[in-house]
Amino acid sequence: MPLGAVIEAVVATRDLGASLDFHTRAFGLDVLHRDAHGALLGAPSGTTGLLRLVAAPDVPHSPDPRIWDIGPRLLGIYSRDLERTATAIDAAGGRSRERVTYPYGAATLSEFVALGADGIWWTIPKAAAGHRPSPALENDSGRPHGELHTAVIVPADHDAAVGFFTAGGLEILFEGEMSGDPFDRMTGIPADASLRLTFLVSPGHAPARLEVMSFTGVDAEDLSDRPLGLRRLVFAPGDPDATRDALLGAGGTPIDATTLRGPSGIEIELRSGRA
Repeated sequence: MPLGAVIEAVVATRDLGASLDFHTRAFGLDVLHRDAHGALLGAPSGTTGLLRLVAAPDVPHSPDPRIWDIGPRLLGIYSRDLERTATAIDAAGGRSRERVTYPYGAATLSEFVALGADGIWWTIPKAAAGHRPSPALENDSGRPHGELHTAVIVPADHDAAVGFFTAGGLEILFEGEMSGDPFDRMTGIPADASLRLTFLVSPGHAPARLEVMSFTGVDAEDLSDRPLGLRRLVFAPGDPDATRDALLGAGGTPIDATTLRGPSGIEIELRSGRA
C-alpha cells in the first residue's frame, strides 16, 4: 500500500523551451523525452526522481511566489559543488541565495536555495558522505547533480499534511524547527520567523522523498491554486486502489480515477505498479 518514492514531479510551464533551457543548463538534467506538449527530464536509466514539464502556454503570467507562500513550493537536487551549481543557476536566469553550513545530526550540511524557472524554489544540499540514496550520483562519479531528491509542499495545516501522507504509507524520517542564523539568510525569512520541517520517505528511502515545510512569523499568501510551477506528484504504489482509499480517507478529494488532490493543492497521481 505505501506510496513509495516520487516517480515524477510535474511542472506546468508557460514557456516550454525556456524551462527546458533552464533545467538542462542549471542542473545538467538529461532530456529523456520531448514532444509538443512537454518533456521528461532526469538522469539516464532513472526510474524515480524525474521532472516532467507540461506546456501551459495559455496560463496568464503571475508573480513568482515567495518560499513561504502556501502551495507546492520547492524541488530539491543534490550537487557535488554548490558554487558551480549556483553559478549555473544564475547564468541560466535563476536567482541563487547565500550558501550556508549548519549542524546536521553528528555532521554538518552545506546548502542553498534558489528561485528557478516557473516560480519554483529549489533546495540544493551538497552531496557528501552519508547522503540519501542517489543512483544518478552513485552510478556516475563525474555527474555534478543527482536526480530529484525531494519535493516540498508548504501547507496551511502542517499536521494535517503530514497525516495525509503517512496515511498513504510514507514514514517520518525527521521532524524539527529551525530559526535564526543561518536559516534566515538561506531562505530570506525574517530573523524572528521560523520554519518547521517534516521529512517523509518511502520504506527504501529511494529518491525522491517528500517534505512538508511550514513557517511562522511570515506574511504568507495562499497560492495553492497557482496554475504554474509544481502541480502534481506521481507515485506507483503496489496497491493503487488501497492507497487511494487511504488518502481519500485522510482528506484527499478525487479528480479522476487515478488522481486526487491533497494538501496545498498538490495533485497526487497513482500509477499501477511499484517503481
